[in-house]
Amino acid sequence: MSTEEMYSADTFEEFWEHYQEVHASRNVRVAHATATAMGLLLLARAVAKRSWKFAIAAPLLDHAIAQASHRTQGEKTDPMRRPWWHARAEWRLFRSTVRSFRQGRGGRREPLADETLPPST
Repeated sequence: MSTEEMYSADTFEEFWEHYQEVHASRNVRVAHATATAMGLLLLARAVAKRSWKFAIAAPLLDHAIAQASHRTQGEKTDPMRRPWWHARAEWRLFRSTVRSFRQGRGGRREPLADETLPPST
């Protein structure tokens, strides 16, 4: 699956289906969730300290960690091509990954409607 298919989506739900495929690896999902959590923490610190430096660092750190996780898979995403859809999908991915840990799936994604995932080992 190429990331190009993701960007040619006509609806967010279509984009989300492709986004999940690009982010199917447990390592990528965990890295993205970690990046989002760290970005949120930096943003909270920016507000608490009234620091524009922390406010700028939050999305940069999030982006750097997320992109590094894709590089290990040999992929590259371009969030600026669909920034609002990316932000929405990133938040959805974060919630889904956290939920998977709470359900004992260890960061693995839920199967799509038309597939079943192999059992985790």
